[in-house]
Amino acid sequence: MKRITKSNCLSRNSRILLKTSFWGHAFNDMYWVIIPVVLPIIKSEFKLNYSMSGLLLTSYTLMGAFGSLITGYLGDKTGRRFILSWGFFLGSLALVLCAISKTYWQLFFALLLLGVGISAFHPSMIAVISTNFTSKRGTTLGIFQFWGWVGTFLVVGVISSFLEFFLNWRGLLLILSVPGFIFAPLFFRLLKDLTVQEQKIPPSEKNPQEKLILPLLLFLIANIFFIASYTALINFIPTYLVEEKSMSPSLAGYFFLIVIGGGFLGTILSGKASDRISSLLTLLIFVGIAAPAIIILTFLRNYFFILISLIIFGFSYSGVWAPQQDYLAEKTPSHLRGGIYGLTFFLANTVSATSPGITGIIADKTGLSNALRILALPLFLSLILIFSIKKREER
Repeated sequence: MKRITKSNCLSRNSRILLKTSFWGHAFNDMYWVIIPVVLPIIKSEFKLNYSMSGLLLTSYTLMGAFGSLITGYLGDKTGRRFILSWGFFLGSLALVLCAISKTYWQLFFALLLLGVGISAFHPSMIAVISTNFTSKRGTTLGIFQFWGWVGTFLVVGVISSFLEFFLNWRGLLLILSVPGFIFAPLFFRLLKDLTVQEQKIPPSEKNPQEKLILPLLLFLIANIFFIASYTALINFIPTYLVEEKSMSPSLAGYFFLIVIGGGFLGTILSGKASDRISSLLTLLIFVGIAAPAIIILTFLRNYFFILISLIIFGFSYSGVWAPQQDYLAEKTPSHLRGGIYGLTFFLANTVSATSPGITGIIADKTGLSNALRILALPLFLSLILIFSIKKREER
């Protein structure tokens, strides 16, 4: 496959590949979030306690984290075509196995397989896009992220609201497994030119410059800081609104959807900004507006202003990913890019898994409002690191 630059227009195959990647992102993210949506029904049917229920979520979340690290590396070495195809196949197969599971441990091991399957998509697909669609790369990555939010919205805002109209949770998982079986052969065909034998590695990329190692290390640490802050709030938004702002659980759920609404806008604008200014400056802006939004939220009582604060937070949270991925594409060689993206997703998922527990411990000691204020501080540390990288590159 030729790299798509300003000097040549998109071929028919490239247009189809992009559209398929967008829809693939939507369904892959649906696979990520569907289990928490149906967990209450699973808990009731299998008569599980909270520990056993939590173990189910932890199983595929951690498998997804480690899987991202491995599949990103394997995609670079063996070909992203195979990783993406097998990822969707395994993810869909895992949903079928979940749907027909009769015991807790059958469901547990099926979810481990689901974690393996869904871990394959992000590192390799983003590497394909960032390497082969270099014209307006930030905008393309922003649209790609937009479709991930579409998948999340469909599960959280639509499917969860009408779950009772489906046959049951098993029927729902069987229905959702179908697209993955379609995407598997489709990606295998569309990416046929991206086998490891056919990838040409430019001589300049064979030995990455050592001077990039420190900025990339600082950048990854900055990512850990802002992900810790974002996940601290996003996991506790419904609980916080109910307990601290005296909302009903149903109203708090609608307010949570507002975060997703802000996310739709943030994905598109951050990608365009990354192309027009720079990825680092865009990241500084989007991370910079999150900390005030979180801190101000903890002092608000008026529902309208709470709504505005949550929109800003969702806008910021969704807007960091396109410039993050654009920056990594600028600084990493194409034949190592899947592994680098895999590392970032491994760190993101690991932090996302541990941040809520840390938030809970701090909240037990200081109260939930104070905990959210404290956990906004890593955003400032992230800003300092990103700013230092930017100044270093301007020298």
